[in-house]
Amino acid sequence: MSYPEPPWQTHGRARFLAYSVDASRVRPPPGFEVEARLGRSLGILGYVEYEPPSPLSYREVLWMPARVRARLRDGSVARGWYVAKMLVDDASSLAAGRAEWALPKQLARFEGEGATVTMRGEDGSRIEWTSRTLGALPGRGSVVTLQRRGDELVRFRGDFSGRAAPARARVRASGLDGTWQGLDGARPLPFLALELSRFRAVMQPPRSASI
Repeated sequence: MSYPEPPWQTHGRARFLAYSVDASRVRPPPGFEVEARLGRSLGILGYVEYEPPSPLSYREVLWMPARVRARLRDGSVARGWYVAKMLVDDASSLAAGRAEWALPKQLARFEGEGATVTMRGEDGSRIEWTSRTLGALPGRGSVVTLQRRGDELVRFRGDFSGRAAPARARVRASGLDGTWQGLDGARPLPFLALELSRFRAVMQPPRSASI
């Protein structure tokens, strides 16, 4: 399956909701340590729509149950989010995510537009997300993820800007197997829901290092 080479200049909209997660249920690859406090980690559930003129137009749901750190062979320490699940409705995006950034992408179908969106994953999962924004201001930031491929750490970085708004979010999830690593039973943090509109983001090429 062919796909554009990174970096990707992307455009679209996104929703994010923070969770308090039982850290004992987060199982990152060997060499990764979960950053937790009092047995809980901070998890992020996200829904993203990539729209033209993005290199690929598709929708995705991602679950990052914790931030992690890893000591590299040169003695330095890398930190970032660990992606346990990522489901997309585009085969080219799936291929790129796996090959370039070692992201565990699977296929899904999405239904709905606007406030309520429903995802049905090939793993049997179902997530319905309803969100209402409370105003918006310009914002910018970066997201770094760490995955493992063999003896290498693979780092993804996305730099984004857009209009950020606090939101009231309701998520209903079912059919979650163990690969969701703690989403079932996680506690949503209602004051940490965010919606991005008209964002622009650069998905940087992967960076690898020996563990």
